[in-house]
Amino acid sequence: MERPILPRLGAVCGIPYVALILAGNSLYGSGNETVGLPMELVGMILFIPFLGYLYSVLRRAEGEGGWLSATAFGAGLVEFTVKLVSVIPAFAAHQGGLSPQLAQTLEGMGNFAYIITMLPIGVMMAAVAVVALKTHALPLWLGLLATITAPACLVNGLFFGADFGLAFLLFLLWVALASAVLTWCAGRVTVVETSASISREPAGVR
Repeated sequence: MERPILPRLGAVCGIPYVALILAGNSLYGSGNETVGLPMELVGMILFIPFLGYLYSVLRRAEGEGGWLSATAFGAGLVEFTVKLVSVIPAFAAHQGGLSPQLAQTLEGMGNFAYIITMLPIGVMMAAVAVVALKTHALPLWLGLLATITAPACLVNGLFFGADFGLAFLLFLLWVALASAVLTWCAGRVTVVETSASISREPAGVR
């Protein structure tokens, strides 16, 4: 039976998210803000469907009484919101007519917001790690990588004056790998459950 396409669309969004964030940040750092910022914005938008699909996988594995999957989803949304807000001062800092002091202040605000995003990412990764290791919703190595990423992001997020979050690269690596794994596995559970449901249905009266 052919696997459903819709689950794969959510799962695969993590890969272009990572690619666009890295490419956009590289262009932005080289002075091409006109192209770099829109690329990052598109990448951030693609993070939402990936996060939604990840939540569905964790939620299904955790069960009705679980709350860690919701914690991971909520922390991911907080990260998205803070990162989105950080674009505003970063964009304003590169507009013409600003004094050097004001431009530097705006740039600093953007960097500060970027570092702060490490904290909700750390919470998200911690929740993902617990669910993954407890329920085997994800491969063991992905759960272990999330276990490493969580404290790295939490510690990195406490260095408010840092210009770059190295732990964010670890998070991007996790997202890319998780996206690839989830895309490969997407639809398998749905197909199995649908087939089982059909096989249990009583035959119709002919």
